[in-house]
Amino acid sequence: MPSRRLALTALGGAFAASALPGSGALAQPAYPARPIRIIIPFAAGGPTDIVARLIADRMAARLGQPVVVDARPGAGGAIAAEAVARAAPDGHTLLIGTATTHAVNPTLQDGRLPFHPIRDFAPIAQIARVPIVLVTHPGLPARDLPEFIALLRARPGQMNYGSSGTGSMGHLAAVLLMQQLGTQATHIPYRGSAPMAADLLAGRVDFATDALASVVPFVQDSRIRALAIATPDRAAALPNLPTFAEAGMPGFEAYTWNVVFAPAGTPAPIIQLLNTTLNAVVGEAEIAQRLSEMGQPAVTGTTPQGTAAFVQAELTKWAPVVRASGATPS
Repeated sequence: MPSRRLALTALGGAFAASALPGSGALAQPAYPARPIRIIIPFAAGGPTDIVARLIADRMAARLGQPVVVDARPGAGGAIAAEAVARAAPDGHTLLIGTATTHAVNPTLQDGRLPFHPIRDFAPIAQIARVPIVLVTHPGLPARDLPEFIALLRARPGQMNYGSSGTGSMGHLAAVLLMQQLGTQATHIPYRGSAPMAADLLAGRVDFATDALASVVPFVQDSRIRALAIATPDRAAALPNLPTFAEAGMPGFEAYTWNVVFAPAGTPAPIIQLLNTTLNAVVGEAEIAQRLSEMGQPAVTGTTPQGTAAFVQAELTKWAPVVRASGATPS
């Protein structure tokens, strides 16, 4: 840990030195010069808020300025995203974006967003990816993925699935699953994962594809059955749960995620300092463990360039699925 802190101090010092007269670089004020605000697109107390608060204190300790979390829910995350897109590009206003804000809404809103998801943001780093998990009511006669697929194909359109809302990643993951299996099921949208889980527990819903963080408690106490996780690797929170590939369906991947963005035009040295800081924070053993226990595995070692490519790939992947889903803005 000391070596990481020294590296961060050296990087920050180098950035500050570049602002000195005669340094041969364009003079810029020292960064950070005041508190940093992290805007999140969903309500306080939710998974994104918890992630933001976990990293905020550690960022503050490393950067020498307070880091404040500001929840601005509404419009599927568009209110928060617009606030950051319009903020001064000086590194003092950041966004924790999600698959909803940057991979789903641009197609769901069909050009009505007051910002561009790629041009108006500078990606800094990925911090967490939350796997989507296929779960069923325990009474469903399918104990593994192959049995579930056989049942689904034998009853096209007769089985139903719940999601946390139309256009949510859980809904879209199910649409993608149906596409890849060449079958149909009936979608029942809810206003959040909690009411959907209640109906799944009661057997009023046959299955769901939902975020790992939302289903872990129910799976761990056997109130619902998990069949597969839609990521390349197993999750520490449910180590016995096979991936889709392991269960016989390679290529099916779906997850929500958290990426930190700055406004477009933020100077490269600031982006690099924030990237290094965030990678160090989510790489801390305590933070990584807490994220894992919450079902939100940390992502470390990402670069701004790699993060930009990831966001673009997610936007490209989910756009046709959003259109096929028939989802419209609520």
